[in-house]
Amino acid sequence: AFPSSTPSLHLETPRFRTVMTQTEVTATCVVHSAYDAKVSWLLDGKDPTSRTPVNQASSTTQSISSNLTLPSSQWKTLNTITCRAEHRCFNTTQRTSNVKG
Repeated sequence: AFPSSTPSLHLETPRFRTVMTQTEVTATCVVHSAYDAKVSWLLDGKDPTSRTPVNQASSTTQSISSNLTLPSSQWKTLNTITCRAEHRCFNTTQRTSNVKG
């Protein structure tokens, strides 16, 4: 039987210097869960457009990594970025980072 505990999330955002010097930046969310959770992103509380590339890969059965790549110009206008993990076996869990410079 799988544990019914909620997953832990780690959200890593690009450094300020990276945002200022690169044309694209990537945020990474790592979900540690016994379940194959669906990872989604919110930008300022809204779903990103369908043009925003999101890559999700299960590196192990215990960890799922999702990358969100955005143009630096768009990143600079954001206030918050949220990574959310969803699965029918646990309550939706999310981690939000304030990215406003």
